[in-house]
Amino acid sequence: MEFDIKKYANLARINLTKEEEERFQQDLEELLGHVDELKKVNVSSVEPMTGGTNLKNALKDDSPERDELFNTQFPSVQNGYLKVPKILDKDKDEIS
Repeated sequence: MEFDIKKYANLARINLTKEEEERFQQDLEELLGHVDELKKVNVSSVEPMTGGTNLKNALKDDSPERDELFNTQFPSVQNGYLKVPKILDKDKDEIS
């Protein structure tokens, strides 16, 4: 596959030296050659992947046990939020 490195370097406003042009041209042609090889592989019988694994999320639903834990650790609730003791002193601007 042919790829004109000068054209795309110009579009990207990248100034390349002659050595860089030659090296990048060779690297890109090699890379695109590998892609051409992959195109030859018959994948008609392979089922498409939607992700990298078949694992499912193992999240646990909220339960009364969670609420009991929070109620023992955070006995005060205000407007549906857990209320904790303040740690900043407004007068001193430091952590107490």
